[in-house]
Amino acid sequence: MNLIRQSIKILIFFIILVTFLLISSITDLLVRDRRKKLLSFSRIASFYGKISLMLFGVKIKLKNLDRYKGTNENYMIASNHLSYIDIFVIYSVMPSVFVANSELEEEFPLGTVTKYGGGVFVERRNRSKLLDDMGNISSVLKMGLNIVIFPEGTTSNGDGVAPFKAPFLKSAINSCIDVLPLCIKYKKINGQDINKDNRDLIFYYGGITFFEHFFKLLTLKEIEVELQALEKIEVDSKMTRKELSKIAYDKISSAYLKV
Repeated sequence: MNLIRQSIKILIFFIILVTFLLISSITDLLVRDRRKKLLSFSRIASFYGKISLMLFGVKIKLKNLDRYKGTNENYMIASNHLSYIDIFVIYSVMPSVFVANSELEEEFPLGTVTKYGGGVFVERRNRSKLLDDMGNISSVLKMGLNIVIFPEGTTSNGDGVAPFKAPFLKSAINSCIDVLPLCIKYKKINGQDINKDNRDLIFYYGGITFFEHFFKLLTLKEIEVELQALEKIEVDSKMTRKELSKIAYDKISSAYLKV
């Protein structure tokens, strides 16, 4: 039964992926203005993110997001990071541009999806490019678009929130754009609470390859996830990046560990 379910989901996901890439590629060719292009990419990705989550059986419980959705204000969104599913979850709720490691750019399909979702690729380990990358992120924020960063820099095993390595939070300060902390918690798999025995079916970390993990994910019937918006951080031009990083980390880590 799992094999049949997996095969059907693979076929449907392939159709979703090809359709998404086709529409996004056409948009890339036709739309020249960068702001309009990124806005179109983020909206297309949001739509297909919702469809993909339905395919994965992901049910999202939203907490405190109503006051931040559908407003004229945009944010730098900072979230904890557990799985590539996080991207679909956030995309589906708040159309955004993602900041991603340049190493991901050549990885299929995550790099391709991120690119045509309007992703901004940065060289996290190349300090000589740091100012250029920060300037690029600031320019997107000034366009009025949401931009998402995962300050941990990588995914984790879910035991807690890893220390933030977030030089790009400085872009929020430079742009005078408030930071919206989000906390993602995966609650149940197939009706069972997340635990150390089943969490690796969702959490994506360590040496496992994408397709190895993805094929296991497709055997699942249902995933329950909670996406909580924490109180936004009003950015002051006098703040330092480290101060902003600590405030964001404390908020997200406390929410994640709270029972």
